[in-house]
Amino acid sequence: MSRSINRALCSLLVAAVWLTAADRARCEEVQPLPFVEGSTTLVVLPDTEVYTNKNPHLLQAQMQWINENRASRNIAYILHVGDVTNNNTDREWRVARECFDMLDGKVPYILAAGNHDYDHTPGRLTHMNKFFGVSDMKEWSTFGDVFEPGKLENQYRVMDIQGRKWLVLSLETGPRNAVIDWANKVLAQHKDRLAIILTHAYLYYGNQRYNHLEGSQRASPYGFYGEGADGEQLWNKLIRKHPNAMIVICGHLSSGYVGYRADEGDYGNVVHQMMCDYEKIKGGGLGFLRLLEFLPDGKTVQVRTYSPVTKGTNPRDPELEEFAFELKLADRDEPRPASTELDPPLKMPICRYSFDGTGSDGAKISDSIGDAHGLLRSETGRSMLDGKGRLVLAGNDGRDGYAQLPPRLLANLTDVSVEVWFTPTASQYNWNSVWRLGDGGGDFFWYTFRTLNVHRAEIGVSRDNEDIQRKDVPAAPGKRMHVVVTYDRDGAEGKPLLQYFRDGELTGRLNTSKLLSDVDDTQNRLGPIAGIYDELRIYDFPMGRAAVRRCFEAGPDRLPVAGPSRE
Repeated sequence: MSRSINRALCSLLVAAVWLTAADRARCEEVQPLPFVEGSTTLVVLPDTEVYTNKNPHLLQAQMQWINENRASRNIAYILHVGDVTNNNTDREWRVARECFDMLDGKVPYILAAGNHDYDHTPGRLTHMNKFFGVSDMKEWSTFGDVFEPGKLENQYRVMDIQGRKWLVLSLETGPRNAVIDWANKVLAQHKDRLAIILTHAYLYYGNQRYNHLEGSQRASPYGFYGEGADGEQLWNKLIRKHPNAMIVICGHLSSGYVGYRADEGDYGNVVHQMMCDYEKIKGGGLGFLRLLEFLPDGKTVQVRTYSPVTKGTNPRDPELEEFAFELKLADRDEPRPASTELDPPLKMPICRYSFDGTGSDGAKISDSIGDAHGLLRSETGRSMLDGKGRLVLAGNDGRDGYAQLPPRLLANLTDVSVEVWFTPTASQYNWNSVWRLGDGGGDFFWYTFRTLNVHRAEIGVSRDNEDIQRKDVPAAPGKRMHVVVTYDRDGAEGKPLLQYFRDGELTGRLNTSKLLSDVDDTQNRLGPIAGIYDELRIYDFPMGRAAVRRCFEAGPDRLPVAGPSRE
């Protein structure tokens, strides 16, 4: 197995791109993985946007190599990961079509629509269909069907590989819910075929799937053109649910080059997920191809990286450029039970504010569980306990009112959850806090509104802050919202974990470097913000998804706990 970049390639790369000392050390002459006679090859075309825009000769070289080797390597299909073009112009699409015409009638191909293939068009429109017609694709015996008549952005093809029936399902960038529903039907209707899912944006840095809950991620497909699934959503809504799902292939992350991970699906099948995109290399990729060789044993897939331009292998990461894996088919007739979070029995909160009573400035804010009582402060007298179990804060100015809570609510806590039922009543906000535990300055653990459409859960120590900011779960005046923010010291990946739940659903998570024990909470308060509180609870443990959901469904007047004990 090759583990190095050959000298010929290195001489080109050193002149064109910056290489680390480790990269140079790997520049030694080695032989690539040998082709196994009797294998079937699928050729994966990484993003070609630079080729069609500036360097068509590199795409032509790829097509020429495929044509010359189609018999000797038994090349059955070409899979393009998307970003065929850079700017979605007729000129670039014409270049792409002319290059693919070099294989006309010789090797079939399937294209994915990348984000660049939609550029400069309103809505989800691409010029792909002007140059690659559905009618042309139907001439291939392998053609399956499309999601929308006359459009190739979502399509599937069928083929046979090493005596097994296969299906390739190509999905648009950030697939819409309707597309995912269609894809589920396609995979279910073709259970007799093993499936490859081709989509442009799926894997992120560190071999992780794109996941909008993990905070801001560069060039995420989430919300593409208003509605688009990211990698994690596509995994959960589609891929993991089907016993025939075997391989996922994507591109898109140009500074990532390559990625790979394998996960077990719900039926025991292992899904191999890989990313390749070489456009940051000289010339837009120096002609590098990803070759998937299905060996005659019917179970081994050999992954190779090769450029007919440099005659070289391994442009960046040897471990992810040339390797092999074995197909593991489903071994269960029924899917494993849906993952249910094994939360411990939901314990009582350590503080519970239900806002009973009446009064304005100086009115007692009672903790019905402990003795962490607070006071209502309102210089104008406009804020009040309304006698209906609600705290009504009149405005975003501190003079209008806020609830002062006792200090040190976080003292000796390593984990915490803060839960609130809150109704915004204003149309505009500017970093007004629903609740803030901190020192009034550089230390804070809070939930705040920037606007009705931008909310933030945040922890800061000595003015060094980290946050989960969401723009996709907007609030509305007069509509009650349930919010839970949790902090888990043990967290994930060796770091504390901050999570933000909205109306029973996890809407954001962040591995943070901040320690809750470093937050000096000497000036704790609710508000100032224009809104109505039904209830606020503080727990001394990080609530999980199931616990949050139970509380949301129970509402503000009922504690769905295991018993009265806090132990």
